[in-house]
Amino acid sequence: MLNNLHDGRLCLTYGFRAYPYSILARLSTDNGKSWEPQIVLRKDGVDRDIGYVRSVQRPDGKMVTTYYISDRETGPERYIGATIWDPNKVSRITSGKP
Repeated sequence: MLNNLHDGRLCLTYGFRAYPYSILARLSTDNGKSWEPQIVLRKDGVDRDIGYVRSVQRPDGKMVTTYYISDRETGPERYIGATIWDPNKVSRITSGKP
């Protein structure tokens, strides 16, 4: 899902369907010509059946990212999850893998 943030940046949120099964985000300050390192929103998926990521920015600037996922607590059952995060205050990883 690609969003235009209030401050002009682009925000891409997506499911990573290889191990470690994750929900990720990336930000761009130059209209998508380059992207900042990955932001890990979730990294606890138990299999590759994750995704359908959708995001929206709240008036306070925080992002709400929804997706479906299964984790160790839910076992094989999938559920609709959400992560609320601040694109200005996130921990990023710099490797090519989540």
